[in-house]
Amino acid sequence: MNGRLQDRVVIVTGATRGIGRETARVLAREGARVACTGRDLGDGASVVAEITAEGGRAIFVPHDIASEADWRTVIARAEAQLGGVYGVVNNAGAFLVRPLADTTEADFQDIYDVNVQGAFLGLKLGFEAIVRAGAPGAIVNVSSLMGQVGFPGAIAYCATKGAVTGLTKTAAVEGAAMRPQVRVNSLHPGVIWTPMITRQFGDDPALAEAFADDTPLKMIGLPQYMADAILFLISDEAAMVTGAELTVDGGRGAG
Repeated sequence: MNGRLQDRVVIVTGATRGIGRETARVLAREGARVACTGRDLGDGASVVAEITAEGGRAIFVPHDIASEADWRTVIARAEAQLGGVYGVVNNAGAFLVRPLADTTEADFQDIYDVNVQGAFLGLKLGFEAIVRAGAPGAIVNVSSLMGQVGFPGAIAYCATKGAVTGLTKTAAVEGAAMRPQVRVNSLHPGVIWTPMITRQFGDDPALAEAFADDTPLKMIGLPQYMADAILFLISDEAAMVTGAELTVDGGRGAG
């Protein structure tokens, strides 16, 4: 039986760990040919090995997502080795928790370059690649619950993820008017137990339990839940979904 993304080429940024790694694996299980990107060559080789061991098809391309030249290289490699591009998952991002008074201009610029510039380039060049492929496509931008609500001590992160939300809606309107059409949606994770969180706060199991207790569903977010949501948004099951904000946070933002 064919998967939901059988033989469709999808680029997944930040695919070496966390949400991106699990997403690459889930999409590959559904038949996608996945171009995994990231900075760590060892982790990149590892995720490709996992996908191929499961019978999937994937390549790894080193990638600075704030670099247009790198984006063009990634897309060229994907087209040459896997085929015309169907979709992009703009997952790679940077996280910073620091009060406004302590956030420097350099801090803000660094996180902007990754979270906003990277998503902008993924949209712009992703659109171009999908048009070249000649068939409708889809892009998913990984924003955050903190791109929808304020969070004390995280002004740079909230601002940049809010920008990703705005980029998504504008691109969705433009993508709907294109031929072929490109759907664009954003995913808004809550607290997800990944290296991005543990590097900032530590990996004490008691902390994970505390996050779960602070969530209405009393669950800690796992990469698998995000990957499943991304699979929905990028597949034909979401054929009439564009410009949407899909919040997957266990209810944290609802209170």
